[in-house]
Amino acid sequence: MKKCSRTLEIMLSFHLYKQFFSVFIVAMIFTCAPPPVAAAQLRILTSFPPLFYTPFIERFESLHPDISVSILNKKTTAAIDEIMRGNDRQFDLFWSSSVDALDLLKAKQMLRRSQQIQKGPTIVLDNMNINDPDGFFYGFAVSGIGWMWNSRYLKKEDLPIPHSWEDLKKPDYYGHLAMSTPSRSGTTHLIVENILQKYGWEKGWAYLMRISGNFTTITARSFGVPEGIESNRFGIGLVIDFLARTKDKKNIGFLYGKPAFPVPAGIAGLNNSLNHDIADQFINFILSPAGQQILLRPEINRLPIDRSLLLNQEDKVIKLLQMIDGKELQTYDINLSRQRYHLVNKLFDQLITFHLRERRHIWKRLIDLEKKVGKDDETFKRLKTNILLNISKIPVSKQQSLAPELNNILSSHASGQTAYDQQRDVVATWDSFINQQFQQAQAQLDDIEQTLSTMPN
Repeated sequence: MKKCSRTLEIMLSFHLYKQFFSVFIVAMIFTCAPPPVAAAQLRILTSFPPLFYTPFIERFESLHPDISVSILNKKTTAAIDEIMRGNDRQFDLFWSSSVDALDLLKAKQMLRRSQQIQKGPTIVLDNMNINDPDGFFYGFAVSGIGWMWNSRYLKKEDLPIPHSWEDLKKPDYYGHLAMSTPSRSGTTHLIVENILQKYGWEKGWAYLMRISGNFTTITARSFGVPEGIESNRFGIGLVIDFLARTKDKKNIGFLYGKPAFPVPAGIAGLNNSLNHDIADQFINFILSPAGQQILLRPEINRLPIDRSLLLNQEDKVIKLLQMIDGKELQTYDINLSRQRYHLVNKLFDQLITFHLRERRHIWKRLIDLEKKVGKDDETFKRLKTNILLNISKIPVSKQQSLAPELNNILSSHASGQTAYDQQRDVVATWDSFINQQFQQAQAQLDDIEQTLSTMPN
């Protein structure tokens, strides 16, 4: 009996030892095994909203499961400021609808050269490179500029659909228009710069100030324009085409102005980034058929540069392509835009954004006076022309607008007390110029209203 007990004790000890040994071996395996390989990180800074970029990121990550993409959305001007300060957060790519922002960053040596090869036929814009010829940024889609409207709103207000840029100046549209400001929106900068290039420096600003009399508001961001039109806050808005592509296809319309203003959206590798090779992989993906095809999804509906994908697409995409092929377009001078980028943004705010109330007030007084005296009154016609001419003058000549020193002073990323003082002095001079114009216009209107009030009915 004792012998059996001893045998049982030995067997039990061996069993416990075996269990311990097994646990020990497993523990050693986990302790000695190398840690799991972390996914490579791609960091993207973009002005595009999540609705646009999410399908691209999901598709890219499915093709490259070893790469993890993180993305930060910032409006174009804020993104430029971050990059110009040195890209301290080490973003690998800047992905933007504003090709002139990319050209500006290239000029400041904030981009790095990437070598990409595009295969197949691509859209050609006369006298304009879709890609940077030096390989610093690449266009992947083309957009156009025009205006959108809410047909229910127009019907309620008994207003016709505007069919030309000149129509937007008509007094019928007083209080029914809106747009954003270029200082807060890269796409709005494209609108403003295209208008300046269409009409010329002085006449372009005169046009913008004239239609601003019809504005009901200037939105804080570009997406505020389509949102306001969809919600019936106002009826017509100046936008880039992709902002007009809403779910309400029945009531929301869009028209490209003539000539068309086609502008490419682009992507670029950044200096001070960590993952150049992965960044180039993403650029190649965006330019590949897999990436280009995503642009045609209904929720995005952008014009890809790959012509082989453009058969049997919906009218809004094909219409711009037809205008490009038919040479109904004005080419965009990206070099000119870069030379005066900061100046245009700052001048728009000083002339229009910060003085919208005064412009609306003067334009409304002219509209009311015209109703009283009639459109054919020669004296009033001369007065109206004179007032509109005076309040459309600008404090910066065409020659001054091309001075690098002025553009640098007005840069949003200029820092230091000297830069602050210089910018303050420039703006103060502009304000004095603008306020004097308003005072003269108001005095002229007061005189004619007083004269009319003393005349017998």
